Amino acid sequence: MKIGITGARGFLGQAITTEANGRGWSIVAFSRSADKSIDGAEEVRSLLDREAIDVSGLDAVVNLAGEPIPGLWTKEKKRKIRDSRIDLTADLVDAIKRISRSRRPSVFVSASAIGYYGSRGDEWLDEESDVGFGFLSEVCRDWEAEAMAASRLGVRVVIPRIGLVLGDGGLLKRMRPVFKMGLGGRLGSGQQWMSWIHVEDLAAIFADSIENAGVRGRVNCVSPHPVTNREFTATYARALGRPAFLPVPSFLLQRLPGGMGSLFLDSQRVDPVVMKAFDHDWKFPRLEEAFAEIES
Repeated sequence: MKIGITGARGFLGQAITTEANGRGWSIVAFSRSADKSIDGAEEVRSLLDREAIDVSGLDAVVNLAGEPIPGLWTKEKKRKIRDSRIDLTADLVDAIKRISRSRRPSVFVSASAIGYYGSRGDEWLDEESDVGFGFLSEVCRDWEAEAMAASRLGVRVVIPRIGLVLGDGGLLKRMRPVFKMGLGGRLGSGQQWMSWIHVEDLAAIFADSIENAGVRGRVNCVSPHPVTNREFTATYARALGRPAFLPVPSFLLQRLPGGMGSLFLDSQRVDPVVMKAFDHDWKFPRLEEAFAEIES
């Protein structure tokens, strides 16, 4: 099987590439720097000319690219977060459309996020739950709508709604030094729910979504065991053998520019109903297991 991946250089892109290579698949990476090789990819195709993106010869396209969410949410930053996701997704759908129907990729797996749900307190959220309110909810709603347009081209569409991804990179790479100094602590009240997933489990869900023709539409990509921020903080501190007693007050996070505080204070208690229905076997279903593997 031949898989095209945008964002293949990133933390998740590299994990999916490793998983795909382990299944004997070949990888075509898409990048604005097509002259530079990417680990695990046999070929790199250009994204510089959006009207000439070449998805020919691919069995599946995985779309991960987008402006990083972390960073000060200035007006320009928020514009980049939105446009980088929505515009590239539309361009990929157009690229698929340019190929004759019989030669199109059979599946388009286009990332989204559980930010779709907004902040919902203690409510359990599944794939059928309504869209929430706020900047990230609006971005995810419009991002998903662009991806779903590929279904009108006879292509199966899978939209993984990704939770907090744990591994050696990503968020923990930023958190680790703070917690190792004993300066970690809950955010706000600590009662907000965090729906998380180990990066290896996430990569496996992406690969299974490509392989299993029965998987389609929105798919919550989280562990079946979400935790509160208070529990997350305490568990990570224990994994590092450090205390965590310096909470960050809600009012400080709420003062971050552009509504960025929602990243830390929103509560999303997400249930991966679709993957449960397919009897998906999580390698790291519980937070303690995930941290033990990452920090070993």
